[in-house]
Amino acid sequence: MDATWISQRRILLYLGYMKTLIIVLTALLPGLLAKAQTPVIKGDFALKNVRTGMYVRIKDANGANGTPIVAYSPVNWKCVTWEFKPVGEGSYTLKNLFSGKTLQPLHGEARAGVAMEEQPMGNYKVQQYEVIAAGNKQYYVRLKGSDLYLTPSDPGGETNSSIILQTKKEGDLQRWTLVEQHPTM
Repeated sequence: MDATWISQRRILLYLGYMKTLIIVLTALLPGLLAKAQTPVIKGDFALKNVRTGMYVRIKDANGANGTPIVAYSPVNWKCVTWEFKPVGEGSYTLKNLFSGKTLQPLHGEARAGVAMEEQPMGNYKVQQYEVIAAGNKQYYVRLKGSDLYLTPSDPGGETNSSIILQTKKEGDLQRWTLVEQHPTM
């Protein structure tokens, strides 16, 4: 064997290793990026909509099952504050500090356009949400395992307008900030 053949063989082996590395990285990269965008949230927060400036609240601070989930002006009250309870990597159940209940789609129907309501906490998929980083300390809140996002029904931010589920839209209507709160009432 001559030196040229050995050098060519080494180059081919090197290129083969590089190709394998690229294939492996291509397969792993989306998962690694998703994990990098999944924040770990601990504490009690109000969900503040980026466009409207309104918080997510149980309507009229009513603790009854089926109470609508609505938009409300920013206040430091328990009825607009949610404890983020982890249920898996990047997934949470949101427990309202006033009622001790959570939000879910009306009648448990996960579909676009459905309003959100308050219900007792359980280990139900329709009560689990993925919090996805959107940049600038803003987040999307997506119903776990779906393509449905928490969305104000009124882009103008009318008080007591419904919070609904919608497929992802362009713009900031489905973006939220987390405002840490320690309410006493």
